[in-house]
Amino acid sequence: MRSATLAGDAALMRGFARREQGAAEELYARFASRIYGLGIVMLGGDAAAQDLVQDTFVKLWRNADRYDTTRGRLETWVLLIARSLAIDTLRRRVLESRSLEATGRPREADDTPGPDELVGTADLAARARRAMEGLTGEQRAALELAYFGGKTSAEVAELEGIPLGTAKTRIRTALIRLREAMEEHRDV
Repeated sequence: MRSATLAGDAALMRGFARREQGAAEELYARFASRIYGLGIVMLGGDAAAQDLVQDTFVKLWRNADRYDTTRGRLETWVLLIARSLAIDTLRRRVLESRSLEATGRPREADDTPGPDELVGTADLAARARRAMEGLTGEQRAALELAYFGGKTSAEVAELEGIPLGTAKTRIRTALIRLREAMEEHRDV
């Protein structure tokens, strides 16, 4: 029985190598669903599995004359080709992923702000300037030292020559007034 199967497989592959439609249909009927299943399991998606089926049959077509019954069953040979192609696909994915990581974002992922973002930023900056103008000189100085200068409340107190509590009060009051002013100007 085994030798009859091997002889039938050899005849099928000879017919496939001669581009016989019946041989191609039989080969496809026997192995397409199994190759597809292998693709789903190994590659994780319908499109990738369909590509694997197509790539496997193209490779079988090109190498049909290489099938050797002495080296094993046709089923084993076909599935090894499919498995090899799936592994090649996985390796390509890994290489593409690594090269994307090494080169950074693709060019189409541009970080430059669009027109809407630019208008929003300009509006926010204008509101912030108006809000800062509404602060007293002492509040503005304390806030600028603390937030733009990166100073602590103690350093603000020392630089301004005022008590620590006063520096903290000026910074806190300035922040509250800024928040209120920014909210008011949002609707304008």
